[in-house]
Amino acid sequence: MTFAPRESPIDTSFKAVLLDREMRVLLGTNPRGEWELLGGRAEAQDASPQDTVRREVREEAGIDIVVGAIVDSWFYDIPGKGRVAVTSYLARPIGDVSLALGTEHADLAFFHAGELDDINLPKGYRRSIRLGIDQLQASRGCDPGQWIGGMSGR
Repeated sequence: MTFAPRESPIDTSFKAVLLDREMRVLLGTNPRGEWELLGGRAEAQDASPQDTVRREVREEAGIDIVVGAIVDSWFYDIPGKGRVAVTSYLARPIGDVSLALGTEHADLAFFHAGELDDINLPKGYRRSIRLGIDQLQASRGCDPGQWIGGMSGR
């Protein structure tokens, strides 16, 4: 069977629910003034969505990460831009974190879950973050130090 290539009306973005040792999530501000998870579209050199997430976080924040399981998938309707399918993955930084701001965000910051309702964060990202934290706590217990060393993924 042969499949003819076709253009998709829906863009795809792969994002990192990147949690540090304090269970804070890394977010960046986009041109719309929203905080968002780091990540983006796949490129030809990416062998998998996880490779896309690793590459994008390296480009956007200057850090290397381990990518774990899928956390969430949802549609984001961006006014004037169209629909994007967002798939988020649980991730952790490798080693100490020293952020280097790339060109895609005006700012980068870590936030505790309790701070998310006080920032301009689309509800889909907020849900992905909460699901990621829940998934992590269910699989590793409540000790964030334990998951940092033991999360699977490459």
